[in-house]
Amino acid sequence: MEENKEGLPSPVDGFNGPRKLPGIGVLFGRSWDLYRKRLQVFSLIYLFYLTPVMLISALCYSIWKTFPHPLNPLVAAWIAVGVLMAVLVSLWGQAAFVYAISEPELAAKALFQKSTQSLRKFTWLYLLFMALTIAGFVLLIVPGMILVVWFSFSFFILAREGRTGMNALIESREYVRGHWWPVFSRLFAVWAPAYAVSYVPGIGPLVSLLFMPLLMAYTYNLYEGLAAMKGAVREPTEGQRKRWAVLAVIGVIVTVSAAAYTASHFDLRSVWLEETGQKAATAPRPDTNNSPAPPPVPPGSLRSI
Repeated sequence: MEENKEGLPSPVDGFNGPRKLPGIGVLFGRSWDLYRKRLQVFSLIYLFYLTPVMLISALCYSIWKTFPHPLNPLVAAWIAVGVLMAVLVSLWGQAAFVYAISEPELAAKALFQKSTQSLRKFTWLYLLFMALTIAGFVLLIVPGMILVVWFSFSFFILAREGRTGMNALIESREYVRGHWWPVFSRLFAVWAPAYAVSYVPGIGPLVSLLFMPLLMAYTYNLYEGLAAMKGAVREPTEGQRKRWAVLAVIGVIVTVSAAAYTASHFDLRSVWLEETGQKAATAPRPDTNNSPAPPPVPPGSLRSI
Protein backbone atom coordinates (compact mmCIF):
# COMPACT_ATOMS: atom_id res chain seq x y z
CA MET A 1 0.00 0.00 0.00
CA GLU A 2 1.34 3.44 -0.91
CA GLU A 3 1.45 6.18 1.69
CA ASN A 4 1.56 9.95 1.46
CA LYS A 5 4.26 12.05 3.09
CA GLU A 6 2.37 12.12 6.38
CA GLY A 7 2.22 8.32 6.61
CA LEU A 8 -1.50 8.01 5.91
CA PRO A 9 -2.83 5.66 3.24
CA SER A 10 -3.12 7.03 -0.29
CA PRO A 11 -5.76 5.92 -2.80
CA VAL A 12 -4.37 3.23 -5.06
CA ASP A 13 -5.96 0.65 -7.26
CA GLY A 14 -7.12 -2.26 -5.21
CA PHE A 15 -6.78 -0.46 -1.91
CA ASN A 16 -8.22 -2.70 0.76
CA GLY A 17 -7.86 -1.47 4.32
CA PRO A 18 -9.53 -2.81 7.47
CA ARG A 19 -13.23 -3.44 7.05
CA LYS A 20 -14.27 -1.90 10.37
CA LEU A 21 -13.05 0.49 13.02
CA PRO A 22 -11.11 -0.71 16.07
CA GLY A 23 -13.26 -1.39 19.12
CA ILE A 24 -13.50 0.84 22.17
CA GLY A 25 -11.17 -1.38 24.21
CA VAL A 26 -8.49 -1.39 21.52
CA LEU A 27 -8.70 2.36 21.04
CA PHE A 28 -8.49 2.99 24.77
CA GLY A 29 -5.55 0.62 25.18
CA ARG A 30 -3.57 2.37 22.46
CA SER A 31 -4.45 5.74 23.93
CA TRP A 32 -3.37 4.72 27.43
CA ASP A 33 0.00 3.50 26.12
CA LEU A 34 0.55 6.81 24.34
CA TYR A 35 -0.55 8.74 27.43
CA ARG A 36 1.96 6.93 29.64
CA LYS A 37 4.82 7.34 27.18
CA ARG A 38 4.21 11.07 26.70
CA LEU A 39 3.25 11.92 30.27
CA GLN A 40 6.42 13.94 30.84
CA VAL A 41 5.77 16.03 27.72
CA PHE A 42 2.13 16.47 28.69
CA SER A 43 3.26 17.72 32.11
CA LEU A 44 5.51 20.34 30.47
CA ILE A 45 2.62 21.48 28.28
CA TYR A 46 0.44 21.84 31.37
CA LEU A 47 3.15 23.88 33.06
CA PHE A 48 3.58 26.34 30.18
CA TYR A 49 -0.12 26.40 29.38
CA LEU A 50 -1.93 26.54 32.72
CA THR A 51 0.44 28.85 34.59
CA PRO A 52 -0.05 31.87 32.27
CA VAL A 53 -3.80 31.25 32.07
CA MET A 54 -4.13 31.16 35.85
CA LEU A 55 -2.00 34.29 36.29
CA ILE A 56 -3.94 36.20 33.64
CA SER A 57 -7.26 35.09 35.13
CA ALA A 58 -6.17 36.18 38.61
CA LEU A 59 -5.03 39.56 37.26
CA CYS A 60 -8.35 40.16 35.45
CA TYR A 61 -10.28 39.21 38.57
CA SER A 62 -8.21 41.54 40.76
CA ILE A 63 -8.72 44.41 38.30
CA TRP A 64 -12.47 43.72 38.33
CA LYS A 65 -12.59 43.78 42.12
CA THR A 66 -10.19 46.68 42.68
CA PHE A 67 -11.68 49.39 40.49
CA PRO A 68 -15.01 50.85 41.65
CA HIS A 69 -16.43 51.31 38.15
CA PRO A 70 -16.34 48.08 36.12
CA LEU A 71 -17.67 49.85 33.03
CA ASN A 72 -14.78 52.30 32.88
CA PRO A 73 -13.39 51.96 29.30
CA LEU A 74 -9.81 51.56 30.49
CA VAL A 75 -10.74 48.80 32.94
CA ALA A 76 -12.86 47.06 30.32
CA ALA A 77 -9.99 47.28 27.81
CA TRP A 78 -7.53 45.73 30.27
CA ILE A 79 -9.92 42.89 31.03
CA ALA A 80 -10.61 42.31 27.31
CA VAL A 81 -6.87 42.12 26.58
CA GLY A 82 -6.42 39.68 29.46
CA VAL A 83 -9.24 37.44 28.24
CA LEU A 84 -7.82 37.49 24.70
CA MET A 85 -4.36 36.53 25.97
CA ALA A 86 -5.81 33.69 28.06
CA VAL A 87 -7.72 32.37 25.03
CA LEU A 88 -4.60 32.46 22.84
CA VAL A 89 -2.53 30.66 25.47
CA SER A 90 -5.29 28.05 25.78
CA LEU A 91 -5.32 27.53 22.02
CA TRP A 92 -1.54 27.19 22.07
CA GLY A 93 -1.89 24.50 24.73
CA GLN A 94 -4.47 22.65 22.64
CA ALA A 95 -2.18 22.81 19.60
CA ALA A 96 0.72 21.50 21.70
CA PHE A 97 -1.36 18.54 22.87
CA VAL A 98 -2.41 17.78 19.29
CA TYR A 99 1.19 17.72 18.08
CA ALA A 100 2.37 15.76 21.13
CA ILE A 101 -0.20 13.07 20.32
CA SER A 102 0.02 13.00 16.53
CA GLU A 103 3.84 13.16 16.46
CA PRO A 104 4.95 11.07 19.46
CA GLU A 105 8.60 11.20 18.39
CA LEU A 106 8.72 15.00 18.57
CA ALA A 107 10.81 16.41 21.44
CA ALA A 108 9.38 19.06 23.76
CA LYS A 109 11.37 21.99 22.34
CA ALA A 110 10.46 21.21 18.72
CA LEU A 111 6.89 20.57 19.84
CA PHE A 112 6.59 24.02 21.42
CA GLN A 113 8.10 25.70 18.36
CA LYS A 114 5.72 23.91 16.03
CA SER A 115 2.72 24.79 18.19
CA THR A 116 3.75 28.46 18.24
CA GLN A 117 4.23 28.55 14.47
CA SER A 118 0.83 26.92 13.90
CA LEU A 119 -1.10 29.04 16.41
CA ARG A 120 -2.66 31.23 13.73
CA LYS A 121 -3.87 28.17 11.79
CA PHE A 122 -5.27 26.52 14.92
CA THR A 123 -7.01 29.73 15.94
CA TRP A 124 -8.66 30.11 12.55
CA LEU A 125 -9.74 26.47 12.52
CA TYR A 126 -11.11 26.78 16.06
CA LEU A 127 -13.14 29.86 15.12
CA LEU A 128 -14.61 28.08 12.09
CA PHE A 129 -15.35 24.99 14.19
CA MET A 130 -17.18 27.06 16.80
CA ALA A 131 -19.12 29.08 14.21
CA LEU A 132 -20.34 25.96 12.42
CA THR A 133 -21.26 24.01 15.55
CA ILE A 134 -23.08 27.01 17.04
CA ALA A 135 -25.08 27.30 13.83
CA GLY A 136 -25.85 23.58 14.09
CA PHE A 137 -27.05 23.81 17.69
CA VAL A 138 -29.25 26.77 16.77
CA LEU A 139 -31.06 24.32 14.48
CA LEU A 140 -31.60 22.09 17.58
CA ILE A 141 -29.46 19.57 19.43
CA VAL A 142 -29.34 16.80 16.81
CA PRO A 143 -27.85 18.89 13.95
CA GLY A 144 -25.32 20.30 16.38
CA MET A 145 -24.25 16.82 17.51
CA ILE A 146 -23.96 15.67 13.91
CA LEU A 147 -21.62 18.55 13.11
CA VAL A 148 -19.51 17.97 16.23
CA VAL A 149 -18.93 14.34 15.23
CA TRP A 150 -18.21 15.28 11.62
CA PHE A 151 -15.58 17.83 12.59
CA SER A 152 -14.02 15.95 15.53
CA PHE A 153 -10.82 15.11 13.65
CA SER A 154 -10.17 18.44 11.97
CA PHE A 155 -7.39 19.52 14.37
CA PHE A 156 -5.50 16.26 13.86
CA ILE A 157 -5.96 16.61 10.11
CA LEU A 158 -4.35 20.04 10.35
CA ALA A 159 -1.40 18.57 12.27
CA ARG A 160 -0.94 15.39 10.23
CA GLU A 161 -2.04 16.33 6.72
CA GLY A 162 -1.47 20.09 6.67
CA ARG A 163 -5.08 20.92 5.81
CA THR A 164 -6.17 24.30 7.14
CA GLY A 165 -9.43 26.11 7.81
CA MET A 166 -12.50 24.88 5.99
CA ASN A 167 -10.52 22.20 4.12
CA ALA A 168 -9.65 20.45 7.40
CA LEU A 169 -13.29 20.53 8.54
CA ILE A 170 -14.64 19.18 5.25
CA GLU A 171 -12.00 16.45 5.12
CA SER A 172 -12.92 15.39 8.66
CA ARG A 173 -16.51 15.09 7.52
CA GLU A 174 -15.41 12.97 4.55
CA TYR A 175 -13.64 10.54 6.87
CA VAL A 176 -16.78 10.18 8.98
CA ARG A 177 -19.11 9.91 5.97
CA GLY A 178 -20.83 6.51 5.98
CA HIS A 179 -19.58 5.72 9.51
CA TRP A 180 -21.30 8.35 11.63
CA TRP A 181 -22.92 5.93 14.09
CA PRO A 182 -19.78 3.81 14.71
CA VAL A 183 -17.76 7.01 15.21
CA PHE A 184 -20.40 8.57 17.46
CA SER A 185 -20.73 5.45 19.62
CA ARG A 186 -16.97 5.23 20.12
CA LEU A 187 -16.65 8.91 20.99
CA PHE A 188 -19.71 8.88 23.25
CA ALA A 189 -18.49 5.82 25.16
CA VAL A 190 -15.46 7.74 26.45
CA TRP A 191 -16.27 11.44 26.26
CA ALA A 192 -19.69 11.23 27.95
CA PRO A 193 -18.36 9.64 31.19
CA ALA A 194 -15.46 12.10 31.20
CA TYR A 195 -17.92 14.98 30.85
CA ALA A 196 -20.00 13.59 33.73
CA VAL A 197 -16.92 13.22 35.95
CA SER A 198 -16.07 16.89 35.41
CA TYR A 199 -19.19 17.79 37.44
CA VAL A 200 -18.15 15.80 40.49
CA PRO A 201 -17.66 18.37 43.28
CA GLY A 202 -14.09 18.95 44.31
CA ILE A 203 -11.96 16.59 42.26
CA GLY A 204 -14.06 16.41 39.09
CA PRO A 205 -12.56 19.37 37.19
CA LEU A 206 -9.01 18.36 38.19
CA VAL A 207 -9.46 14.76 37.02
CA SER A 208 -10.92 15.94 33.71
CA LEU A 209 -8.01 18.30 33.20
CA LEU A 210 -5.35 15.67 33.94
CA PHE A 211 -6.87 13.10 31.60
CA MET A 212 -7.76 15.46 28.76
CA PRO A 213 -4.68 14.33 26.72
CA LEU A 214 -5.85 10.73 27.11
CA LEU A 215 -9.22 11.60 25.60
CA MET A 216 -7.53 13.51 22.79
CA ALA A 217 -5.28 10.51 22.13
CA TYR A 218 -8.40 8.33 21.97
CA THR A 219 -9.89 10.67 19.36
CA TYR A 220 -6.64 10.61 17.40
CA ASN A 221 -6.50 6.81 17.37
CA LEU A 222 -10.07 6.76 16.09
CA TYR A 223 -9.02 9.16 13.32
CA GLU A 224 -6.12 6.85 12.41
CA GLY A 225 -8.55 3.94 12.28
CA LEU A 226 -10.78 5.82 9.86
CA ALA A 227 -7.82 6.84 7.70
CA ALA A 228 -6.58 3.25 7.53
CA MET A 229 -10.04 1.96 6.67
CA LYS A 230 -11.02 4.53 4.04
CA GLY A 231 -7.69 5.63 2.58
CA ALA A 232 -7.29 9.22 1.43
CA VAL A 233 -10.56 11.08 0.97
CA ARG A 234 -11.52 13.28 -1.95
CA GLU A 235 -10.48 16.90 -2.13
CA PRO A 236 -13.03 19.50 -0.97
CA THR A 237 -14.65 21.34 -3.85
CA GLU A 238 -15.15 25.08 -4.12
CA GLY A 239 -18.90 24.58 -3.88
CA GLN A 240 -18.54 22.68 -0.59
CA ARG A 241 -16.34 25.40 0.87
CA LYS A 242 -18.87 28.09 -0.10
CA ARG A 243 -21.83 26.21 1.36
CA TRP A 244 -20.08 25.60 4.66
CA ALA A 245 -18.87 29.19 4.70
CA VAL A 246 -22.50 30.36 4.53
CA LEU A 247 -23.34 28.22 7.58
CA ALA A 248 -20.29 29.60 9.38
CA VAL A 249 -21.47 33.15 8.70
CA ILE A 250 -24.84 32.25 10.20
CA GLY A 251 -23.04 31.00 13.29
CA VAL A 252 -21.09 34.26 13.56
CA ILE A 253 -24.27 36.32 13.18
CA VAL A 254 -26.00 34.30 15.90
CA THR A 255 -23.02 34.66 18.24
CA VAL A 256 -22.66 38.41 17.70
CA SER A 257 -26.41 38.93 18.08
CA ALA A 258 -26.47 36.96 21.33
CA ALA A 259 -23.49 38.92 22.67
CA ALA A 260 -25.08 42.25 21.71
CA TYR A 261 -28.39 41.28 23.31
CA THR A 262 -26.63 40.19 26.48
CA ALA A 263 -24.61 43.41 26.64
CA SER A 264 -27.71 45.54 26.18
CA HIS A 265 -29.74 43.70 28.83
CA PHE A 266 -27.02 42.98 31.39
CA ASP A 267 -25.83 46.02 33.34
CA LEU A 268 -22.48 45.24 34.91
CA ARG A 269 -22.64 48.42 37.00
CA SER A 270 -25.94 47.34 38.53
CA VAL A 271 -24.51 43.93 39.31
CA TRP A 272 -21.51 45.54 40.99
CA LEU A 273 -23.65 47.95 42.97
CA GLU A 274 -25.94 45.11 44.04
CA GLU A 275 -22.93 43.08 45.15
CA THR A 276 -21.44 45.94 47.13
CA GLY A 277 -24.87 46.68 48.61
CA GLN A 278 -25.18 43.08 49.77
CA LYS A 279 -21.74 43.27 51.34
CA ALA A 280 -22.71 46.46 53.16
CA ALA A 281 -25.96 44.90 54.34
CA THR A 282 -24.19 41.84 55.72
CA ALA A 283 -21.32 43.77 57.34
CA PRO A 284 -21.29 43.63 61.16
CA ARG A 285 -22.82 46.67 62.79
CA PRO A 286 -22.03 48.10 66.21
CA ASP A 287 -24.35 46.82 68.92
CA THR A 288 -26.11 49.89 70.28
CA ASN A 289 -27.72 47.89 73.09
CA ASN A 290 -24.38 47.16 74.73
CA SER A 291 -22.87 50.61 74.21
CA PRO A 292 -21.94 52.43 77.44
CA ALA A 293 -24.46 54.93 78.80
CA PRO A 294 -23.53 58.62 78.61
CA PRO A 295 -22.14 60.07 81.81
CA PRO A 296 -24.69 61.81 84.09
CA VAL A 297 -25.02 65.56 83.74
CA PRO A 298 -24.19 67.46 86.95
CA PRO A 299 -27.34 69.16 88.35
CA GLY A 300 -25.71 72.58 88.47
CA SER A 301 -24.90 72.55 84.76
CA LEU A 302 -28.57 72.61 83.84
CA ARG A 303 -29.08 76.01 85.54
CA SER A 304 -26.29 77.56 83.49
CA ILE A 305 -27.88 76.71 80.17
